[in-house]
Amino acid sequence: MKQIRLVALLCLLPFCAQSNEIYHIRRLSERELTQTYSRLLLDACRHADQFWQDLPTDPQSGCWGSGRSDQMNEGIRAISGMVLASGALLKYSDGLNEAERQHCRERATRAIRYAVSSHITGTQKCTDGKSWGGSWQSAMWTATLTFGARLFWDDLDPELRHGVERVIASEADRFLKLTPPAGRIGDTKAEENGWNMTCLAVAASMFPAHPHAAAWHEKAIEYMMNTLSVPQDALDKTLVDGRPVSEWFVGANLSPDFTLENHNIFHPSYMGCSSYFMTQAEMYYTYAGRPVPQAATHHLLDTWKMFQTIILPSSESAYPQSMDWELHGLSFINLYASLASRHQDTLAARMEDNCLQYERAWQAMCHGDLAVPGSRLGFIRHAICAEQTAYAFLAHKIFGPPAKEITARKAASQLQGVWPHDYSEFIVHRTDSKFVSFSWKNRIMGLLIPIGQGHDGNPNVTYPLTSGLVGAFELTPKKPAGPKTVEHVWNETPNGFETTGSLLLNGGLLKQTIRVTSVGKQTVVYQDRVTALTDVSLSRELGVPVGIENDEVTGGKRAVYYQGGKTTFDWKTPRPPLALTSSWANVDGRLGVVMVAGSGLSYQPAPGYDPHTAVCSDVLYGSFSDHPRHFKAGEQVAQRTVLFFVEVTPKTTATLSRSCATPETSGTQVLRFKLPEGGQREVPLLSATK
Repeated sequence: MKQIRLVALLCLLPFCAQSNEIYHIRRLSERELTQTYSRLLLDACRHADQFWQDLPTDPQSGCWGSGRSDQMNEGIRAISGMVLASGALLKYSDGLNEAERQHCRERATRAIRYAVSSHITGTQKCTDGKSWGGSWQSAMWTATLTFGARLFWDDLDPELRHGVERVIASEADRFLKLTPPAGRIGDTKAEENGWNMTCLAVAASMFPAHPHAAAWHEKAIEYMMNTLSVPQDALDKTLVDGRPVSEWFVGANLSPDFTLENHNIFHPSYMGCSSYFMTQAEMYYTYAGRPVPQAATHHLLDTWKMFQTIILPSSESAYPQSMDWELHGLSFINLYASLASRHQDTLAARMEDNCLQYERAWQAMCHGDLAVPGSRLGFIRHAICAEQTAYAFLAHKIFGPPAKEITARKAASQLQGVWPHDYSEFIVHRTDSKFVSFSWKNRIMGLLIPIGQGHDGNPNVTYPLTSGLVGAFELTPKKPAGPKTVEHVWNETPNGFETTGSLLLNGGLLKQTIRVTSVGKQTVVYQDRVTALTDVSLSRELGVPVGIENDEVTGGKRAVYYQGGKTTFDWKTPRPPLALTSSWANVDGRLGVVMVAGSGLSYQPAPGYDPHTAVCSDVLYGSFSDHPRHFKAGEQVAQRTVLFFVEVTPKTTATLSRSCATPETSGTQVLRFKLPEGGQREVPLLSATK
């Protein structure tokens, strides 16, 4: 096993950092892309060998992972992902020698036999003594398992083929009398409808001679039409697969602007997976040589258009309302590959290229594992990533070569602008140097991401803190700290946006008025004023925080500069918080912060990886105090004014800090400052409490 790991690591080395950059990203030709996919999947299969188990009760069966029957994803789902990865290699890779091909075929065949025999329609049990199937996610597992088997169908014996057909028929049949569910606010059903639809699509396209094939096909279309569905579909008379959209429509799963909410937040991960389920259906029908239903693209490109507003140049998404899964765990590589190849989308082609190279580099960091550094999910994350990568590889082979990818300059130009999203209540401003957003709903927070030059070499600078910019106050005795929006407005400006609103904090004991102004290419101004609504005792002020990712993915060190000093924070060696001795600070020449008014800058390193998000996130506070204070009702608790500049050096940050002034103009106090790109701006300040 050590020898296999060494070989895998040596194969990965060309994709590691070459100089001072953490990542060495370059444009790959179509041949280089497919070769990289092949090597990545082969190394993924080698890594999975350590999780393989033979079954003493049946020498012809075996499984990767735990082999469990239930919703613990390291059961049948992991098996199906590895079967698909193996099938893709067997069908399309020319990089396997005969021994590797035989090993891959033998493992995948035994795993398929295990899965079909332990299904509720089979005669055996899973490793936990139960059968699997007929459950919440089992249709999705079955679709991937079946498609993986079809990729090397001729190598399977007739009995095993019959078993695969038996399982897919059982899973598809249970939807024939069901109606797709719907849910738009907080709990979409888009991803559930999408994964259930894939089972119907595989069954209908791969087994057209089955007596239920026509019924599966019709039901697949119904589920396609109600995956990325929006309210306006109810009145749409456009014909799709022979019927008006309104007749197919059951209910909306996305808002009218194609934003999607799940887990009670705007959730890009579920927007991505709901979309790539649609592209999988296109793939199944194309592979089977059957016409792709029109419904397979219903609102796919509309959703992609919205999705682009939050996709970063690295190919990962921004998370304006934070993230509740592993931050880097779920790539959209299969969505990009299908959009690039079948739909000839040039931006998707660029995103796929970048995504593949980052994934390959992370695989090198983890010695063949596709689970990102810090992942607590282990083999199941590896298997899911292998599955997604296999679908991306298959897009090239089934749909054909992708579009010629767009240049970085053109991509940045295409995505620039202000994007208000009224239904999920967040607003975005993008330039070629920054992504900034502010959210007033679900999770009230701001997010600022540097995306200028050098982004490819080290794309992950900031982290989407759930309290980003807004911060928090700790009271004595402790009171609930979650903010509640009272009111807010926003408006687009000639070179950005400005949004103002009021929050109730700590169970209504404090009122916070916030104004966030995104100015020009590189600047964000944060202001707030906090007043006590009753007598309160304050123990800590955690003001104007920005998460700074500092872990293996980002290189493991952050250099923090300030007036007269520099401190390096190594994620492997946690150190005490640092109270910064100046009114400005700069992180790695990527993010500058200037405190115009506040309690003092502080940099606080993470104690280690967060087990849920798989990230080490340091926090840079624009205003921090741990001095206990008492305030009477009506008194001002805090008033902060903090400027952020992206892609500026420490020297430039210091210069910009000296340009800040707060004169009074026409009876209104303003903040006057220089912009990094040149010129001067004024922003009205929030009035002080009378």
